[in-house]
Amino acid sequence: MAKNRGAALIFSLLATLISTILLGGLYTSSMSENQQANQYVNSIRALWLAEAGIAKVKASPGLGAASGSLGGANYTYNVASPQLVAGTNNYWIVTSTGTVRLPRSLDDLIISRTVVTTVKTGSMDPSKFPYAIDTTTDLVIKGNAVTIDGTYKENDNTINFANMFGVSKATMEFGATHLYTDSNFDDPVNGITWVNVASGHSFNISGDLVGSGILVVKGDVRISGTVDFNGIIYVVGALTMTGTVTTNGSVIAESSATADTELKGTVNVNYSLVQIQNALTNVQFLSKQIVAWREQ
Repeated sequence: MAKNRGAALIFSLLATLISTILLGGLYTSSMSENQQANQYVNSIRALWLAEAGIAKVKASPGLGAASGSLGGANYTYNVASPQLVAGTNNYWIVTSTGTVRLPRSLDDLIISRTVVTTVKTGSMDPSKFPYAIDTTTDLVIKGNAVTIDGTYKENDNTINFANMFGVSKATMEFGATHLYTDSNFDDPVNGITWVNVASGHSFNISGDLVGSGILVVKGDVRISGTVDFNGIIYVVGALTMTGTVTTNGSVIAESSATADTELKGTVNVNYSLVQIQNALTNVQFLSKQIVAWREQ
């Protein structure tokens, strides 16, 4: 009987050992599968974080490096400075990396995925601004203190904002560097400056102004102050210059049929292709389209 009890004890211990080993194996396997599942989920998160970086750049007015987080400091994206594709002037390589950092007891688990896209921006065409001054109505010059260095055109029915700039007025206004009204207009005036004139009002620039880039005035404007501007002035309304005004670039007036463009101060309108090109760089990145995508 003692031998039988001993054999039963040994068998029971062996069975317990085997069960423990099997349960340990199942636990390890379960933990491994759970870890793999978590890594897969976080890998997908890292991919979407990389996509968020691309979306951030695409939605911004400019085109540059970007970084940020979604859902906390452990979920980040980083976009490197875009690189111009050789031989082009409006195709850019944009690289974005999404990173998930999971703190552990000994070290951090870092999961990263990188997306590389080719982004097509708007193209600059300074040839669409061939005149020192271009107006849809008569150009009225009064006095001997007005000089125009370059050709000009009046009664030009081909003026078309979207065709000239490559973007709509709404897109330009949305992406403006500075957005003013006639009641709060102020410095600075650079990049893209958009001024909305209230209905029935006439906007008067009466002080000193030094500006550059693209100035769009949506409404009637009188420039009676001392103004020095490099770039493109585009007026959707009646334009009158009576002050001491010097412009280098191009001036366009898209006026109604009854509103002449008048120059009657000490006005110097100088055509400058260089200043037009410089101004158009502000518009190039308002239009962005992803034309290629790959994961690195």
